[in-house]
Amino acid sequence: MDDKTIVRRTLLLSTLAFVLALCLILGIGAAAAKSRPGRIDAALARGDVARAERLTARLTDEELRLQYEKKCRYTAAAEKLARGEYQEAAALYASLGAEDEARRGYDEARYRLGLQALEGGDFDDAAALFDALGSYENAPELSKRARYEKAAQLYEAGNIYDSFLLYHALGDYDDAAARALGLASEICGREDLDSALRIAQSLTAEEVEHRLALKNAREALPQSIVDVGFYHTAARLADGRAVACGDNSFGQCDVDDWRRVVQICCGAYHTAALLNDGTVVAVGRGDEGQCDVEDWRGIVAVTAADYATFGLRSDGSVVCCGFNGYDAVDSWRDVTRISGGSYALAALRDGEALVSHESARSDELRELVDVAVNTGYAVGLRADGTVVCPAAPEDWTDIVALSAGANAFLGLDEDGNVHAHFFIGRGPDFSSLKNVRALAAGGTHYAFVTADGAVIALGDNAHGECDTHNWKLY
Repeated sequence: MDDKTIVRRTLLLSTLAFVLALCLILGIGAAAAKSRPGRIDAALARGDVARAERLTARLTDEELRLQYEKKCRYTAAAEKLARGEYQEAAALYASLGAEDEARRGYDEARYRLGLQALEGGDFDDAAALFDALGSYENAPELSKRARYEKAAQLYEAGNIYDSFLLYHALGDYDDAAARALGLASEICGREDLDSALRIAQSLTAEEVEHRLALKNAREALPQSIVDVGFYHTAARLADGRAVACGDNSFGQCDVDDWRRVVQICCGAYHTAALLNDGTVVAVGRGDEGQCDVEDWRGIVAVTAADYATFGLRSDGSVVCCGFNGYDAVDSWRDVTRISGGSYALAALRDGEALVSHESARSDELRELVDVAVNTGYAVGLRADGTVVCPAAPEDWTDIVALSAGANAFLGLDEDGNVHAHFFIGRGPDFSSLKNVRALAAGGTHYAFVTADGAVIALGDNAHGECDTHNWKLY
């Protein structure tokens, strides 16, 4: 075989080998490309999204590549949803457009974000998320629950106003309506649903805050701890005993053996006290029957006029003994507070004053939290600290307690300062009194209890009615 033949044969064999190798390479490549979707599917089935994405990126068929990119995102979103990565899952589902499956996944991720916020106490975020979900699952109910929990949170933080607004907006959800009513009553001192809600809704947040501060100040004051008669003074001690000084011609100061006293009051010449078991005791002048209280039961408050004693029963009715000039009280019901003075009795019923005698009645005595009365006039206190009375000075503000005497009515402001309005002439100077916690106005003398429990009596002391210097009530 000559050299040319060998060269030709070598070239032929080389060409054949090259062609065979090329065919093999092309065949393998085609086979690999053909099997890549299957490998992507297998990777996705294993949850290996990263490998599936790498394989997808190698697809040369653009339409097929786009399909698998979407498939990878769906799988990644589902995995993140299963792992609790709800924010990331929602973002992936959102990137998939408006397809039904993507929309359902997005809503589910946001729903679980809402549940997460609700359980974590992020009630504002939870409500917003559930609101955005519309009717998905039980989102509307959970939105209400989030707002209900937010209202409770606000109340615990002392934000009564916003708590009330949220409860009221929830309508008949759970006990929201009852809670709204309770807060409305707390804000404005009314028990009637319509009027309480009407008043509360008309107030600003600042007005509500002011009212609640005054309410707290009122409730912190001792109730019926000191009182004055014509010529005597009586008070209740912290341990339930009683003390009295002044004229004792009818035995009105014979209170040394009283125990378990929770309230005390004075008529002209008698003294009465409510005990902690709901019974009442009385000593002093009794010719009008003003001390006939032995049979009283279920009493929650007592007060007195000159020749009569009154008790407020736990059912909101009023019982009376003594001078027979108080027929009107027999029909009073749902009373929450009583106040007597001279020849008159006043009571509160859902913020409205009931007054025993025509001369003391006034259409202005509405929307009250307290009332005081004496012959011929009554003075009311509103939740905003203003005083209702034709003669009330306009500069009285932030008043938290009242007392009505024969020649003057007194007001106590939240800072413990005493204000006085005298009808005729001038009375004692009360400007030096500080940190007063309770007060009582009489005909010729006045008594005050200070923050340290001392009792200061000012005015006429002809019978020793102002000899309270050694008293320490608490």
